[in-house]
Amino acid sequence: MEITKLTAEPRTGCGTRTARALRKTGRIPVVIYGHNKPVETISLALEEVELALSQGARTLTVEVGGKTEQHLVKEVQYDYLGSSPIHLDLTRVALDERVQVRIGIELRGVPKGVSDGGSLDQHLSDLEVECLVTEIPETLHPFVTELGLEETLFVKDLELPPGVTVLTDPDERVATVRPLIAEAEEESKEEDGEAAQPEVIGRAPKEEEGDKKES
Repeated sequence: MEITKLTAEPRTGCGTRTARALRKTGRIPVVIYGHNKPVETISLALEEVELALSQGARTLTVEVGGKTEQHLVKEVQYDYLGSSPIHLDLTRVALDERVQVRIGIELRGVPKGVSDGGSLDQHLSDLEVECLVTEIPETLHPFVTELGLEETLFVKDLELPPGVTVLTDPDERVATVRPLIAEAEEESKEEDGEAAQPEVIGRAPKEEEGDKKES
């Protein structure tokens, strides 16, 4: 994966008010950690960050005062609409370093089991892997067209690039095609069970017991 290069500016001050003022200038606050070095606070141009993230960048080369270092995008905070980044956390990495990251899973195709009256359920939306920082896979797009009724795609069935190690449990389910008829029958049983609840007959209220004794 290509590493995007961005030019940063040193950042002084902290707090919500300072961050808001910074964003008004078209920049966002960034914190850099890792490699037993002091935490560094910088700012990056919002437009450049948005472009890099939209292109799926997972690593960035950041230049500060003429010095460049490679960084892994650790966390991105977005605004309340979830559309624009407002804060970025980066971790220093070396190009020959193996890192642990999560990559998304987007299913492709329509399972043949759906044509036979089933419903596709996706159980896993991302996957944890370990690989070289320069070989982080993009979103996985496994095809599920061959999945039949009551068949499951497991983590161990996914095809990954060479050098990428899966850390997620290989027996974890990614997607399953479930029969709609079975779901309808299960719902019907639950409804019948609720309808067939017997009336609970207990002891008569104390007032009624007293009335019976008096009579």
